[in-house]
Amino acid sequence: MFLLIDIGNTKTKWMLRDNRSIYKQDSFFTEDIDQDHFRFDKPIQKILISNVAGFEKEAILKIKLKFFSCPIEFIKPQKNICHLINHYQDPHQLGADRWLSALSLSQDHYKNVVIASIGTAVTVDLLTYDKNSLTSTFEGGVILPGLHLTKDILSSKTSDLKKTHGEFHSLPQNTSDAIESGFILSVLGNIKFFFDLALTKTKEVSIVLSGGDAYLVHQHMDENIKKYVSIKKDLVLEGLFVLAKL
Repeated sequence: MFLLIDIGNTKTKWMLRDNRSIYKQDSFFTEDIDQDHFRFDKPIQKILISNVAGFEKEAILKIKLKFFSCPIEFIKPQKNICHLINHYQDPHQLGADRWLSALSLSQDHYKNVVIASIGTAVTVDLLTYDKNSLTSTFEGGVILPGLHLTKDILSSKTSDLKKTHGEFHSLPQNTSDAIESGFILSVLGNIKFFFDLALTKTKEVSIVLSGGDAYLVHQHMDENIKKYVSIKKDLVLEGLFVLAKL
């Protein structure tokens, strides 16, 4: 049995599974990582963890998990593994979540993929596929603030832009809608840029959305783009599962 844990900036998601099926999965706020979330009556063979929330959270979780008496591995990106090549300038500096998402998709998406994770932060990355070598390559991508982080920054650094709920409009006519719409259009613009870039290499391209605001962005996508899109909520956990089976 594998325990797979994805420590995000806001939420931590986990999955208990074996090679055939998922036995249990859940999530909790990362700020509550010091509580007892992992109590199982099944023996754990291996624990694999992705962490983008800092060393303190990692140290706390190590203490909470040591009673399982099994290998615990905090995953770090590698240059080359499982037919996935990492083209980041320093492969070890790539975020574990971005690398694991690419690893997950490299196992069953034999085409170029634009990966957009829309959460506390937004990342839009390009994964390319080479039919001759049967390898995928993480080419790189961009990082920008997520919706709530955008609102926090604007409300704390400006005097008139308050953190309130807005709605998307093509021509916003109040400040809250302007912020919401600006964020969504920014994400859509980045996705479209990488989609067009992927199309210059091959016509076989897909777009995969993940993260807490994936559906928010998806509903505002152009229909001509939307037909290329799928939403997968557990890309990082699926990437951890690829490594767990090695």
